[in-house]
Amino acid sequence: MLGKIAEDNAVKKMKFCNSPASHSVTVSHSVTEKVPAQSFALTRWISMKIRFSWFAQCYAFASVFLGTGSLLLAQSPMMIATGWDSPTPSRFHSELAAFEALNVFDGTTISPTRTLSNGRTVPCRNAFVDEPWQWDDFQAELADLLAATPSTATENFVFLYANPGDVDWFDDAAWENVTEHWRLLARLAKQGNLRGILFDAEPYHPPHSQFRYTAQPNAGEYSFEEFVAQSRKRGQQVMRAVTEEYPDITIMSYRLFCDMIPTVQTGDLEQSIQTHTYGLLPGFLDGWLDVAPDTISICEGDEDAYRFNSEAEFNHAYTSIKLQAPRYLSPENQAIFRQIFTVGHGLYLDAHVNPPESSWYIDRDGSTSAGRLRANASAALAASDGYVWLYGERARWWPGGKQTDPTWEEKMPGAIQALRLARDPVGVATERLGSIERDANLLANGDMKNGAVEGLPAQWWAWQEETSHGKFAHQPSQATANGVLSGVLGQTLDVQPGECYLASTQVRSSGNGFACLTIGWKSAEGKWLHRSPHQRFGPTVDNGPGGSHPSDWATAVGWIQVPEDAGQLVFMLSVSGQLSEQDEAAFRDCLLVKQPN
Repeated sequence: MLGKIAEDNAVKKMKFCNSPASHSVTVSHSVTEKVPAQSFALTRWISMKIRFSWFAQCYAFASVFLGTGSLLLAQSPMMIATGWDSPTPSRFHSELAAFEALNVFDGTTISPTRTLSNGRTVPCRNAFVDEPWQWDDFQAELADLLAATPSTATENFVFLYANPGDVDWFDDAAWENVTEHWRLLARLAKQGNLRGILFDAEPYHPPHSQFRYTAQPNAGEYSFEEFVAQSRKRGQQVMRAVTEEYPDITIMSYRLFCDMIPTVQTGDLEQSIQTHTYGLLPGFLDGWLDVAPDTISICEGDEDAYRFNSEAEFNHAYTSIKLQAPRYLSPENQAIFRQIFTVGHGLYLDAHVNPPESSWYIDRDGSTSAGRLRANASAALAASDGYVWLYGERARWWPGGKQTDPTWEEKMPGAIQALRLARDPVGVATERLGSIERDANLLANGDMKNGAVEGLPAQWWAWQEETSHGKFAHQPSQATANGVLSGVLGQTLDVQPGECYLASTQVRSSGNGFACLTIGWKSAEGKWLHRSPHQRFGPTVDNGPGGSHPSDWATAVGWIQVPEDAGQLVFMLSVSGQLSEQDEAAFRDCLLVKQPN
């Protein structure tokens, strides 16, 4: 490990921490071919031990299926905009209202400037340069940030680039300047009410490359091990300065470890990173961790995800980075690293609109550019506990960007709605529900008005676990379930991979038990799919001025896309945890309507 080749000059930190809480809002599990709803087993077991109140059962559902101990779920991953049109502090102030009106992003990156004593405004994102900066030069920028009052776009970061990247690691005077640059930008972020700094380690000024050992002019004078030790020392300097100004800062990044992860496969980690573009970066980060308080957050941005075009790729990257990144750090820093480290992903917008001959091209896979953006943004958010960032070059989100460039909505029609769907599919589905034409409903007897067949609504089938002896029945315009420990009332429909649907039902419950809408998947041959997760949508009670009660009718609604290996969609009205015939769940107004993908 790199810690063995770095000087052991860190104070050991004995910290115990929990693994990051799950931020996924889609509940999923594998199913067996025999049992379509076996996931209720644990809830049923709990229900058999304790007679839950309605709220206690909701608590159990959240704990079992969402991995939390509270109905207040962990905060979802954030999505921010970045790229060539990132605003200066002045533009951030003047254009913030228009940006927030998009109703898409949680924040943005800000390109910092300084206003010199002669009145000239100069960019200062390139912080790895041997020149002095003064805090007085940031007063106009600070005023702009303070004048901006974001209401929804609150996750904002000031750029800090490791460029031009020609600073001698062994030059103490030069590193005093670099450290001061970090300090001043951290101060600007803190006093300007920003979330923190976005650190970009990529070299943009060849032949300089701050973190490549072989690019250092004095590489022949010092060994790689000596450079690692020196980079660790500089990392300590920088982090001390940053946390003195902003003790609970978030340091976002485009990349930290993602480019290096493949070197693990070489079998010789130390040797393989000596010539790597970011070979000195782990030492620099080790220095951060030597002195960092556990109040800060560090997010790996995973720029390597630019070409990802499937859920599997995002999931694999998240797992690989989480598991392998600690191998690049000293043992004494791995505990705090796991405590404060999160993983996000970068989406390259231009790749979604570029022609097929481009080296940066995302295959539309039978969909549209906006459709693939929605799918990839959704997959990235589901495989992140940090920030998902959308990087663009040839178009803009901000009205004051390069005026010859189109907006992203013009460049990629449907992009805004696609991103809204990725962020909040249930919210968008709820908005659309009111305008749905009931004639488009694909469910047979979805309104439950047709008479009963063997006690059930016509066109519906029922299933219960062997230990469940409850009853499903048809009532006027609704179906009921009484005393069901674990069971479903359902319909099966033929679908095609990639298709999108809006699914909903109204639910009313009394007594013990939990009822929700579940969507399951089968192959075209009718076999349950183990790799494609069930999706569950719980009822939402409208707490209006008059209040509400668990026995009121509530709507369960969701937006779903057919997995690539599915040929049948199973629409299930699911019930669990009912202990007696007096416990009842009722369903009505069931809808399944195809949507554009």
